[in-house]
Amino acid sequence: MENANCVFCNYEDKKERVIYESQNFYVIPTIGQISDGGHLLIIPRQHYVCLGAMNEKLFDEFDELTQKTKKAVTNEYEKPILFEHGILGQSVSHAHMQMMPSSTDLFTRINKEFRVFKKLQSIKELKELHQTKGVYLFYQNTKDEMFGFILDSYPQYLRIVAAEAIGKPKRGNWREWRSDPDCARLDDFLIEETVKKLRDK
Repeated sequence: MENANCVFCNYEDKKERVIYESQNFYVIPTIGQISDGGHLLIIPRQHYVCLGAMNEKLFDEFDELTQKTKKAVTNEYEKPILFEHGILGQSVSHAHMQMMPSSTDLFTRINKEFRVFKKLQSIKELKELHQTKGVYLFYQNTKDEMFGFILDSYPQYLRIVAAEAIGKPKRGNWREWRSDPDCARLDDFLIEETVKKLRDK
């Protein structure tokens, strides 16, 4: 089911930015690049509030596209981290996994503020977290260790943590970043370069 007011449901507006796609998902560079390019979103075409709310049958397809995307990002930039807010502090209330090239591990910083977590063996476990806890923060490091943090959050929390960790704090809040014309121009350049480097790889 699509939501007419949801920007991520409107695939047609993003076709020029799409790097990869499958039957039920598409991959685009995010507006508000935290890293110097290569910062992507993996988005389900159907409207789900978070990945944990997805139909269970979609997780294998999601994982296959994620692995393909991760390989391309690693080859062109560096190995990425992944994170998702669940339904906490989303800028857009539509499921989207963020993938960002980074050699920095965010676990220690996140765990200082969110002590309760579950180490996950599979991305599919987000469904259980969503059903039993309602809310979660998901983080996967470059060793492919996955964690579901179970507490409240504030808007764009993981973006802000990631931006601070790599020394680019201004990029954490994408709305503020894009409101500066010079920053918006740089962001547009990074998005364009990301598409050129990763499309059809």
